Amino acid sequence: MSFIRNVGILLSLAAVAGCGTIHNAQETQRALEPKGFGPETDGARVCLRDYTLRELVDFAMTNRPSVINAALAVDDAHLALREIVADAPLIGRHPWCAPHLSASGGYSATSEVGGDNGLRWQTEGNASAGLSLSVLLYDFGRNRARAQAQAERVIAAEYALVREGYVVFEEVATSYFSLMERDALLEVALTNEHEYAVHLRQAKERLAAGEAQRLDVTRARLDLSRARETTIAASNLVVTTGATLMRALGIDASRGTRNEVFPPTGEALSVLQRGFADTRYDIGAAFSLARTNAPAVAIARARLRAASRDVDHAIANLLPSVSGQIGLNWVDPIWMWSWGVSAVQSIFEGFRKTTAVDRAVVAMHTAAATVDETEQKLSLDLETAIATRDNAVKAWDTARASLVAARENLDMVKARYLEGDASRVDFTDSVSDYAEALGSRVTAFYDGQIAEARLFALTGRLPEFREESIKED
Repeated sequence: MSFIRNVGILLSLAAVAGCGTIHNAQETQRALEPKGFGPETDGARVCLRDYTLRELVDFAMTNRPSVINAALAVDDAHLALREIVADAPLIGRHPWCAPHLSASGGYSATSEVGGDNGLRWQTEGNASAGLSLSVLLYDFGRNRARAQAQAERVIAAEYALVREGYVVFEEVATSYFSLMERDALLEVALTNEHEYAVHLRQAKERLAAGEAQRLDVTRARLDLSRARETTIAASNLVVTTGATLMRALGIDASRGTRNEVFPPTGEALSVLQRGFADTRYDIGAAFSLARTNAPAVAIARARLRAASRDVDHAIANLLPSVSGQIGLNWVDPIWMWSWGVSAVQSIFEGFRKTTAVDRAVVAMHTAAATVDETEQKLSLDLETAIATRDNAVKAWDTARASLVAARENLDMVKARYLEGDASRVDFTDSVSDYAEALGSRVTAFYDGQIAEARLFALTGRLPEFREESIKED
């Protein structure tokens, strides 16, 4: 009776654990039903006016659904490993998981015609119950190979979560610097428009004084119209890039627009925003660092190791398995015990198991090729990012010198135009050169910052923020 009592306690504990799991699953299901099956209410409005780039990245990490999904993939991989471990043999690394205990119970009855005259029904029945314990004694390494393969997939999922973090970081940094660039280029377009508006006013004044022709006024008006078109296009690009930043931050339209969440400062042209310190390492040093730290390479190598363990599992699946069973059955009022040991070996299954070994080997070769492919792509991406960084540094120095020259040329042409020594074409060219120099300076600076952000993501290094505002006249 003590044995039955202990089994009853064990079954009760299992039932309680199962009820707890079901309760938690149903609570989660009810919590997600409004989002998945009904109308949603708008979220709280967001304002990130004074946030630094580092704070924007941290905000995105907690709001991007892709990060949440990557974290859930890690949880799922761990749970899949638990399922595999639950099938461990008794002679293995997790013997406490080997027993499988099940209970059954029922009542059956049979009715037949009875009595002296054969007109009455008689029903006889009995109750029955059973308790069985099955144990996988030895499986020649099947479970161990499956567990090792899944453990490598857990590592791959964890690196995938790290990779997603780098993806979010790069998207936020890229869209942030792109928005700063677009804000500055909009100010360049407004500056250009202002210059042409002044030029139109001066042309009208000279026409009234008899110092210019009507054609000059017409051409100046056309130049102003084209400058306004450029301003409109630049404004549209600001809106588009702002929407990209909102998406990178994980903010939808119900929680705010760009002007509400991250309003422009109005000083994007005179104050440039640096996010990172300048790096100087070459492609060789960068690639050596990336092969050790880049999440993409780590994921590919973990999957290769998992594929190797899958080969071990396919080979072990060719071998037999040894199991043991113990049973306790009760059919009122009789008790019965039973036990046994069995070994199972498949003899012929149409070459399915041997073909599975061959497929596992092919999958392993594919995973090895994927490692090489990943490293080659990484090398190309690194070389491109480093070239962009180096070109941006050179372009930044050149653009600053060109801007000084373009500003001096514009001032000189404007003075000569008022004196009648410069034509409208000279003025138009000088304004265009000045606007182009302003834009080149801004583009070169932010191209360098975007390249630095990409290098962090490619090499798998933690971002080294060095945020500062660079003010230039």
